[in-house]
Amino acid sequence: MGRCMFIWRMLAALLSGLLCSSAFPPLEWDLLIWLALIPMLLIPQPRAWGERLLVGYFWGYTHCASSLLWLNEVGFGAGWLLALYCALFPMAWYALFSAAVWQLRQELSPDFPGAGFLYARSLPKSLTLCLFAAVLWVALEWLRSWLFTGFPWNQLGISQFTRTGIIQIAAWTGVYGISFLIVLGNAVLCAEFCRVLRRIFSGTGKTFPWHYLLLSVFMLPLLWLGSRPRILPPPETPTLLVSAVQGNLPQCRFWSEQEYQQALSTYVSLSKQDLLQQPAPDLLVWPECAVPAPLEYPDYNLALRRLQAEIQTPLLLGATNHRAAPGQPGEALLFNSAFLFDRNMRILGYYDKCHRVPFGEYVPGGKYLPWLVDLIGMGRDLTPGTDFNLIPLPKGGQAGVNICFEDVFPEISRAFTLAGANILMTITNDSWYNQSSGSRQHLSHVVFRAVECRRPVLRSGNNSDTCLISPNGEILGILRDHDRGSPFVAGTIRFEVPVYQDWGTTFYTRYGNVFAHLCVILTIPALCALSLAWFYRKKRLLQIITATAVPPARP
Repeated sequence: MGRCMFIWRMLAALLSGLLCSSAFPPLEWDLLIWLALIPMLLIPQPRAWGERLLVGYFWGYTHCASSLLWLNEVGFGAGWLLALYCALFPMAWYALFSAAVWQLRQELSPDFPGAGFLYARSLPKSLTLCLFAAVLWVALEWLRSWLFTGFPWNQLGISQFTRTGIIQIAAWTGVYGISFLIVLGNAVLCAEFCRVLRRIFSGTGKTFPWHYLLLSVFMLPLLWLGSRPRILPPPETPTLLVSAVQGNLPQCRFWSEQEYQQALSTYVSLSKQDLLQQPAPDLLVWPECAVPAPLEYPDYNLALRRLQAEIQTPLLLGATNHRAAPGQPGEALLFNSAFLFDRNMRILGYYDKCHRVPFGEYVPGGKYLPWLVDLIGMGRDLTPGTDFNLIPLPKGGQAGVNICFEDVFPEISRAFTLAGANILMTITNDSWYNQSSGSRQHLSHVVFRAVECRRPVLRSGNNSDTCLISPNGEILGILRDHDRGSPFVAGTIRFEVPVYQDWGTTFYTRYGNVFAHLCVILTIPALCALSLAWFYRKKRLLQIITATAVPPARP
């Protein structure tokens, strides 16, 4: 019986993992996420800690490895390796939740032990388990967002990025509020299913659907939010005509002169073609590392000067560059930056990337592990920026420019907004992942930055998904191939970005991850209570064993 139940648990873990992954790109069957955890919750949770950890890790690895397949495009089996780490968090959730289930085991139906964790006689305890599941999940998602520099990729709520109504809650709670509702919804639906089973098999149980009522209470705000009209500035608001250039060129770890020339000629040519249209744009945007050369490279700098002299349009681009360290004029440091140049190639503003990509822009511990740098390093060690500088755009625009991976961290866009940004931007290079789902998954995170800060977001991609996102998270336009509809195309696209000075600030912008912190605060005493209950249970067992032990006979 034990081995058979273990197999069923592993099959349920496999199914839940695949259902979770299918809610994200490339499939984007996002509604499945509201049912994805049910197989794991219906199967009775294991009693032994070893089995809890094993089943939970298998579930987490199935989900993380299958949703990070795009990362294998960079080599080293990067997706498989990163999944080894990411799976630890679902494992912890399942193990701790199973402990809570077994703590309330005496409340479960003795006549139908296979019904699962929520087959409880006590409605308050059943609902407490539902809420504990959601709170614990959010606490672990928050932990993953900053631990070891953080990797808040594909949090459950991110799967709803095309559901404009549901995601409005992010303006108060960030994406964590949506993750909370997803886990709570799965648990409540499972609880109601168990209630029905109990009534069928034992003829007992309340007939009123309390779980459905609870779920409805949580979903009513979403129905109201979903009916909200698009957030628009006043009609007289000036607009910034932006032309974004997308080269769609392959990426390499170490660039050659041929690849440099191809990239430079592609972006210069596309920029000149766009300028043939009327009216002339107010701003031209190139993505991160559009040309694989540092900005001070003589030939690159000269080509940019010639282009600017011809097109007479401000140019915003991303590039690496060497600059002297403050207070150390003899030492040149390498930065990944966004620059705005005027028609005379004068720098009007710049921003240095603050959050570097581990193993992509620096190797953690590389100073002590030179062999690791030689194996997977990119031949560079970028210096992080220290300030969230805004870039002044024409017509009064103040842009907070995320560079690539930074836009998955809501704190960075929030810092730009608090500094006075009325436009958010992302310049990114997803060419590393070829024509995989990596770019689309990356885009799904940017949608939430627009909602959280109530700012329009312009995304400039190197090979795909160049688009404009409205302040309520609606993707207004995206560069696609006219014949195939594919986002992987070389070309340009123009957007009219409103330059509004009074977007205001959302609750999330003002207070940040208060909701996630609240979930953490609630999780800590819950885990302490579980630990104490485990301790006292062991103590009682020891007392029983001691009391019933037969004393040795006297000689």
